[in-house]
Amino acid sequence: MSASLFRHDAGAVVAEHAHPLGQLTVVTAGTMTLFSESGWWLAPPGRGVWVPPDVAHSARHAESSVHIRILLSPDMAAALPNQCQTIAVTNLLRELALEAVRLSAVADQEENATLVARMIGYEASKPTYGPVLFVPQGRDPRLVRVIDRLKSEPGDDATLEDLADLAASSPRTLARLFLSETGMTFGRWREHLRIVSAVDRLVRGQSITQTALELGYLSPNSFTTMFTRILGMPPARYLKEMREGSSS
Repeated sequence: MSASLFRHDAGAVVAEHAHPLGQLTVVTAGTMTLFSESGWWLAPPGRGVWVPPDVAHSARHAESSVHIRILLSPDMAAALPNQCQTIAVTNLLRELALEAVRLSAVADQEENATLVARMIGYEASKPTYGPVLFVPQGRDPRLVRVIDRLKSEPGDDATLEDLADLAASSPRTLARLFLSETGMTFGRWREHLRIVSAVDRLVRGQSITQTALELGYLSPNSFTTMFTRILGMPPARYLKEMREGSSS
């Protein structure tokens, strides 16, 4: 195991790469968006992202951020999922991550580091409950063109019929591609895109009203209704609980 603390300026991009070690990133301030072939994950404070060994990935930091990167050997990584996923960072996992950084800078701590690595693996492997801030990515070129368009403009209200021209396919084919390649209907996929975009904006200090309008909602109330339905609580409460968990 090795662990390091990183600080990134707003707008920083980490180019796509892969490594033979498993990577657990614990976000302590700001946000990080991690991209892989499967899609992209948003990790605000209090969340982490797990990347298995040899999985190509890149990252973007929309605002100044701080995170701890823990690299685990394949043996240690074997107990964790074989695909990327976000995890909830408990108080214990956060303290273990900080201890891992300390141990990585001290010589002759191999035994302690191994023990901490096992505890990190155990804590990170616990089931994560609640909604995941993840947007799946398709592979079919027709679907990719549409997803790239909506990813850059999440507030776009284009219908399947409108987007079919961009995909050079029929609306029915495009609907089928969304379901078969992302596991979601087009409507549900767009909701997930907007909720991830919303959390990213809100964490960066954007108002609920501005966020709602930028994401295509007619009013803050309609946005709050959608947000509450998907994440289980209104935006203000979600941000409050996330910040309290991060500060603790």
